[in-house]
Amino acid sequence: MPAFRRPSFPPTRGGRRARIAGFSLVELSVVVFIISLLVAIAVPTLKKVQFNSRATTVANDLRVFSSALQHYVQEKGEWPGGGSEPGVFPPGMDGYLRESNWARPTPIGGRYTWAPNSWHQGERHRAAIVISTVAGSPVTEDRNQLIDLDRKIDDGNLETGNLRLGFRNYPVFVLEH
Repeated sequence: MPAFRRPSFPPTRGGRRARIAGFSLVELSVVVFIISLLVAIAVPTLKKVQFNSRATTVANDLRVFSSALQHYVQEKGEWPGGGSEPGVFPPGMDGYLRESNWARPTPIGGRYTWAPNSWHQGERHRAAIVISTVAGSPVTEDRNQLIDLDRKIDDGNLETGNLRLGFRNYPVFVLEH
């Protein structure tokens, strides 16, 4: 049976044990500081990209829907019939909108709703698309987000132009007054 051996320690210098390789507290602090600095720079940039992406997606959706609805008018001679529930295709528009984002929640919350002959903020609109709040998916109340969306589509003013705030401050994209 071998004799018991004590564990060996690194050689000593002047009565002190030699330093074992590793990171000091200062080195770790510097690394943590650098990482937090990178995160502080990256997070606002990421949020700005997401903000811009949401507005761009909704603007593109509204252009696609507008084009499909106008194509319907050219073929049929009139706008599709009465309003439908949020996220449900307007009557007769299944073939025109089937491959679109109409039935999905919008990137800014809510769902797209067809609203012909509707009143919004004291004005009647013959044809409009409203982004309506639905259970579990409220439309954003972030005014900056809505103004950014309006800039991408229209004039940057939510009180004039084709994109406006309507009933309950829902975004309304007017196709015909």
